[in-house]
Amino acid sequence: MVLLVFLPFMSAYLLSETFRNVNGVVGRLLKAELGLGPERLGLLTAVFLAAIAGSQVFVGVALDRWGPRRVVGSLMAVAALGAVVFAADDFGRLVAGRFLIGLGMAACWAAAFKANATWFPPGRLALANAATLGLAGLGALAATLPTELIIARTHWHNVFLGLAVASLVLAVVIWCLVPEPADGPQDDAADRASIGAAFRGLAGIATSRVFWKIGPVSFLAQGAWLAYQGLWAGAWLAEVDGLAPVPAASTLMWLALAIVAGQLGFGLLADRLQRAGIGLWTITAATTTLFVAAQAAILLMPPGVLTRPLWIAYGLFTAGPIFTYALLSLALPARLSGRAISLLNLFATAAGFVLQYGVGAIIGLWDAPGDGIYPAAAHRTAFGVMLGLQVAALLWMLAPGWRPQPAAAADRGTGDPGRAGRPAVRR
Repeated sequence: MVLLVFLPFMSAYLLSETFRNVNGVVGRLLKAELGLGPERLGLLTAVFLAAIAGSQVFVGVALDRWGPRRVVGSLMAVAALGAVVFAADDFGRLVAGRFLIGLGMAACWAAAFKANATWFPPGRLALANAATLGLAGLGALAATLPTELIIARTHWHNVFLGLAVASLVLAVVIWCLVPEPADGPQDDAADRASIGAAFRGLAGIATSRVFWKIGPVSFLAQGAWLAYQGLWAGAWLAEVDGLAPVPAASTLMWLALAIVAGQLGFGLLADRLQRAGIGLWTITAATTTLFVAAQAAILLMPPGVLTRPLWIAYGLFTAGPIFTYALLSLALPARLSGRAISLLNLFATAAGFVLQYGVGAIIGLWDAPGDGIYPAAAHRTAFGVMLGLQVAALLWMLAPGWRPQPAAAADRGTGDPGRAGRPAVRR
């Protein structure tokens, strides 16, 4: 199942990470060639997240009804079209192409987590999800220094044309090689018979206590991660820390590597700690707190001091907000896992859109001198607003009181916890 299920969906999400983060390097070229200010650049980059957020309700229902193979295999062709459209010099076409790319990649994250929830036992789900995020982080890595070196030798249009080809090839691989569970999509008979029932299940998740206990800190922290790794970390490194393009891209590469190491390392650690009797809630709370603390250190540290180590710490502790996906999946029946993951992803990408655009809007309140470099105070103000929202959500999660518990084995679709989500294979 690692070769036929895990790797294809992880690769799809890896490609999505490349698309999401590539503007962190290409953004300065768009700014120079098209004269884009920070607000328009933020909007252009955030359109990707808006497309993902706006489609998550439908993605969740589709994943539970038709399965990850069909949904991802179909949508990635849309991403390929979007990449071709984006290879343009007109702002309108750039926005349209970026939107189509986001729409085509809208199911990659949720589909990978849905496949993990289907095929892996509950006790290994946090590890499987962390491995997915960790290895997919190589896509973000490809969008840093390697992309900088490529565009130094060719036009940035060719980067997107190459990504279009990769999207089509991977779509064919997923359609042809990925198996399906013997019983097909795991939604129950009533849900399969009624779209209305599927959306009622989604509404039940959206109003559940478990979702609103762990959700806010997760989607705000992920939104900060999306906003900064995808665009504003590069601007921070250039305009606050004063780094040249290659050192800035190198630091972004170290950030991406740290995300890979953090997701894999903390995933393995969580797996061992759970076997030792330490709950996933405790692990999630601790690592999320460290992620927020790393951002506070970046904000408060003088420019140029410990720049790379602090951004590496930022990347390592992104594992914290990701553990909430496993918490949510385990606290709800397995037949709802696709919708639950997509709903959390909807809020996370919506937060990413708002923060990515909002950071640009806040920075734009300051006047830039003739060189187009905005003052450090503008960046620090935007970062501080974003951090304050996360602190409030973290305190809500950590407040004493009710905590989510794993759903009973029978509710997860099997009476044997050791075999939950381990279906037979059907082509």
